[in-house]
Amino acid sequence: MKVAVTGGMGFLGQYVVESIKKQNYIPLILSRKPDSSSNVELRPTDYSKDDLVKNLFDVDAIVHLAAKRGSQGKISEFHDNEILTQNLYEACFELGIHNIVYASTISVYSNDNKIPWTEENIPSPTLMYGISKLTNEYIGNIYSNKKGLRVKNLRLAHLYGFNEKNNYMINRFFRQAFHQEKLTLHAKSVAKREFLYAKDAAKAIICALNRSNTFGTFNIGSGEALTNYEVAVEINKAFKNVNNLVVKDSNADEGIYSSLMDSSLAREVFSFSPDYTFSKAVSEIYTFMRGLDDVPLWY
Repeated sequence: MKVAVTGGMGFLGQYVVESIKKQNYIPLILSRKPDSSSNVELRPTDYSKDDLVKNLFDVDAIVHLAAKRGSQGKISEFHDNEILTQNLYEACFELGIHNIVYASTISVYSNDNKIPWTEENIPSPTLMYGISKLTNEYIGNIYSNKKGLRVKNLRLAHLYGFNEKNNYMINRFFRQAFHQEKLTLHAKSVAKREFLYAKDAAKAIICALNRSNTFGTFNIGSGEALTNYEVAVEINKAFKNVNNLVVKDSNADEGIYSSLMDSSLAREVFSFSPDYTFSKAVSEIYTFMRGLDDVPLWY
């Protein structure tokens, strides 16, 4: 089976491509930018429908990861993602490609009075990013119900992994702990959030691909929710940076809400279960980081 991965050069895309290869499927990367460094076939695309039809002529299945991330302030920053998604599904319909996995997000939920969330909970995103992801889910549902595509929307918990080049809290903590620096929390740590190792996200995507005739929406989580304080403690423990942690203001509001999904539907339909606890994944990430020539504190 030949599987095209939109956004295959991105953070999650790299994990997915490796998982596709281990499954003895043939990965094909679609990307806006050409890149000669990849050892996998890469086809540059502008994601217009005609260009996608040209590039997907020999493909059996799709993993749809490509998306722009905006500043969260304006929904207009995300409209290209929705147009891209419809163009992709139109091209798939024309070419007879039915097996599609779309990477959605836990951010479509927000009501922490009803956790763990099931797929039956009414979505209530609080970020423009979550609104756009939910819109793309609905686009997929329309193409599944009216045009026979089999789009599997996977609502992934908060992702983390090795060597992600940004300064989000968890990645910053990895690099600080690696350099034996103090980890700093700016507020009290109350909200518990569900995190998912990118390796397990990629595993879930493969499990979904292997159910070619299934469609719908599925939660994909680790089943493990941690406060920011617990995240910092586990990272310090794995990175041998023990007790190097400070909370600046234990009375301040951290400004986030708890998040936890019920992923039993994915377990039932896809036979998916995570391989990693947070502790096990962070220990593996530390081992990988020790093999890097350079670990900058900031990106």
